[in-house]
Formats: sequence, C-alpha cells, structure tokens
Amino acid sequence: MKSARKRRSVAKKLVASAALLGGALSLAFGGAFATFTDTASGTPQSIASGTIALAATSVNTAGAVDIVPGDTIAREVDLNSTSATAADGSITLGVKATTSSLLDQDPTNGLQLSVQDCAAAPTLSSNTYTCAGGFTPVTLNGSSSASVSSLETTPAVLSGLKSVNPGMKDYLVMNLAFPSSAPGDPSQYKPLAGAAPTCSGALSGTAATENMQGCSSVLTYAFTATQRAGAPQ
Repeated sequence: MKSARKRRSVAKKLVASAALLGGALSLAFGGAFATFTDTASGTPQSIASGTIALAATSVNTAGAVDIVPGDTIAREVDLNSTSATAADGSITLGVKATTSSLLDQDPTNGLQLSVQDCAAAPTLSSNTYTCAGGFTPVTLNGSSSASVSSLETTPAVLSGLKSVNPGMKDYLVMNLAFPSSAPGDPSQYKPLAGAAPTCSGALSGTAATENMQGCSSVLTYAFTATQRAGAPQ
C-alpha cells in the first residue's frame, strides 16, 4: 500500500518536473525567431510651397464720355508680382462689364483692346501716353488686339509680361478703340417694332440694322496669374 502511494508521488513529481522543464525551454528558445535590427535616419529635409501673387493698380481711372467712332481711350494699369515667391506659367486678361451695352457686346463694331508695356512709368499728355524707351506690344492669345466682347467670355493670355516672375512689374497701357466703321445713322436705322431708337440692333450690323449711338458700358479689367507647370525639384 505504501509502495503504491510512493510510486504515485514519484510520478507526480516527474510530471511536475517535466512541466517546469518545458516552461524553462520555452523561455530559453521562445525568442529563437527574432531578427537583428538597426535604425538609421536621414538628414531632415525642408519642403515649402510657393506663393502666386498678382496686384493691379489703375493709375488713371477716368472714364470717357461722348465717344464717337474712331476714338481711342488709353489708361495705365500697373501690374506687379512683388509679393510672389513662385513663377507664373501665364497671366491672362479678361473684362467684366457691370453695365453692358453694344459697346462691349458687339465683337465687330464694339470696343477693341490692345495692350502696350513700358519699362518705366509712361508719361501722359493730352490723353496720350509716351514711353521713354519705347512701348513693347503685348499680344493677346498671339494677336495684337482682341474685342472686349471676346474677353468677357474667354480671357486671353498676355505675352512677354515681366510680372510672370516674382518681384517684377509691368507698366501697361490699355488701349480701347471704337471702330471707325461702327454704325450710327438714325436716318438709315430701321429698328424692329418696339426696339429702342438708340444703342440697339443686330450685333456686327450695318447702318440699317444697328445703331451704336447712346450706348454706355462700365468695364473692369481682370488679370489672373496661373502657376507654372510642375517640374522636378
């Protein structure tokens, strides 16, 4: 009887010893699957985005009244990118009419715009500007001029402006021309029933179909700078 109890006691001790040994082996070899590592850091790199900034100042804001076909209206607008840090890909010019008439609506007989650039502030005398070093023509979508009507719907890209680069300035003279062929003969004009006798008729019309007398528009130039194309830096 004592021998049986002794054998059971020895068996329990052996089982316990095996469990302890298994736990020790688990602790000893449990990290066998870990790998050696090391960490290295590169030098900090500063990244900053640029700023596109464009400012326009109308030097001469006087309007023009009682204009007739063949008249021109020149006004200075200074454009600068002094607050910019990034170069522009392009600068476009559009026109907004807060008061609209055939003067700005008619693509043929309405006002036509051309732009000139001076290296320094131009001189104004008798409603005419002169530039000491000579004016440089600025094209609008590659053309020497554009109708105000077209610029109201689709702004034109201005070529050769210094303001596309940060910190630069352009002294622009905006020249509006009222075409000498613009119709306005009440004796020939035959408006439709109920139509106004002045400033009415068909766009790009003739003396019989359009009368541009008595028109009035209020126009604002709108310049927009757009970033250059993305490139490796």
